Amino acid sequence: MDVTLLDADDPQWSRELERAGVLLGVGANPTLFPYHFLYVTLSKIGGKLAIFRQNGRIVGVGFLFPRRLTRSSATLQRTYTLRFHPVQEELPDPAQIIAVCQAAMSGSTIVFYLPQGALSYYRTATSYGVVEIGRPDEFEADESRSIQQRVWGAAQEFLYPTDIHSAEFAAGTTLVARVDGKTAGFLFGFYAFRCPSLPADWRERFNGDFRIESQTLGVLPEYRGHRIANLLKKQQAELAWREGIGIVTWTADPLQYPNAALNFGLLKAVSFHFMPDLYPFRNALNRIHASRLALTWLVGSKRVRDIAPLGARAEVLDLSSHTQIPRVNDGCRHASFDLDNDLIAIEIPNDWTALQTQDPVQAQAWRLLTDQIFSKYIGLNPGQYTLTGVGIADERRFLLAEKSDDRLWRRLGEVE
Repeated sequence: MDVTLLDADDPQWSRELERAGVLLGVGANPTLFPYHFLYVTLSKIGGKLAIFRQNGRIVGVGFLFPRRLTRSSATLQRTYTLRFHPVQEELPDPAQIIAVCQAAMSGSTIVFYLPQGALSYYRTATSYGVVEIGRPDEFEADESRSIQQRVWGAAQEFLYPTDIHSAEFAAGTTLVARVDGKTAGFLFGFYAFRCPSLPADWRERFNGDFRIESQTLGVLPEYRGHRIANLLKKQQAELAWREGIGIVTWTADPLQYPNAALNFGLLKAVSFHFMPDLYPFRNALNRIHASRLALTWLVGSKRVRDIAPLGARAEVLDLSSHTQIPRVNDGCRHASFDLDNDLIAIEIPNDWTALQTQDPVQAQAWRLLTDQIFSKYIGLNPGQYTLTGVGIADERRFLLAEKSDDRLWRRLGEVE
């Protein structure tokens, strides 16, 4: 047996992913990850595609997920979960699969995982008033897939497998929210080795070589108002910090103001990376090309750990009384690309989801202009900015960005 390993740097990455999908029955195989995750995120977190052959014939396809990072002297030891999918009825010898994989990934440890195997689920619970947050049992793991479909209106092939919540898969985050004993929402994420660059000394101070990529959070509409998204994220932060993980990352649509209010105004995440047209999918919430911000959450910092899980409200700046803060754009009609103030405001739609449905032409204009704005202003280079907050002015909505410099890094990275 031999194995071919690929990531997004390989020119055959896209073609081999598509071939793997055909071999494994994409669209009819509930154990497969969505193509957009495999195409964009798997490699970003340090994962790989593994194609196993015996006598020249493909006998299995695997996806390598980061699982653990340990340091021995000056050496980093990586452990991966090999999510294995056989392409024939007879399962190849797992020991042989591990052996050829470890030989191809010198210095790494491989944990074999079969999605259709015997799996364990361990329910936990922490109460916050009427809401309970914890790891899901098997029934709740199944329900998280149904919630995905209800929230995003997505087809089956865009839904994540339920077995990722199992103890054996060992995802970085696996949580559900319960209200009156019913599953109201979920959050899951994955460990990450390969991560975006960080400013100042954050990599050393917050164990930046090993992070959690927070992938998907969903709350059913009938339970909104219970602050469930905040509680799920705060529990994620607490569990990550207990593991010695100081940074959680995720992506977010920069034009969704409610998400921005949560991410920047309440959770105190920041963003200095912008990725235009990141995902290839379209759904009810993404009718226009899916550009994204990469968010960095310093869960070990004072400004994050000081946030109470209950009672805290998003910090929103009223720009009507702060007229000295320049606005980069006036809606989707005009923008200035030569600002150099310490703090700037970038306008985004009041209701991006509704706008995409009601006026797709205007929605496209918003996306195209703000793509230019974020590409110009957001980054770590001198003269660029970091998104740190949100603002309002009557019915208008804004993202707030501060000049990227050492003073900002020190303030954001302060620890107790």
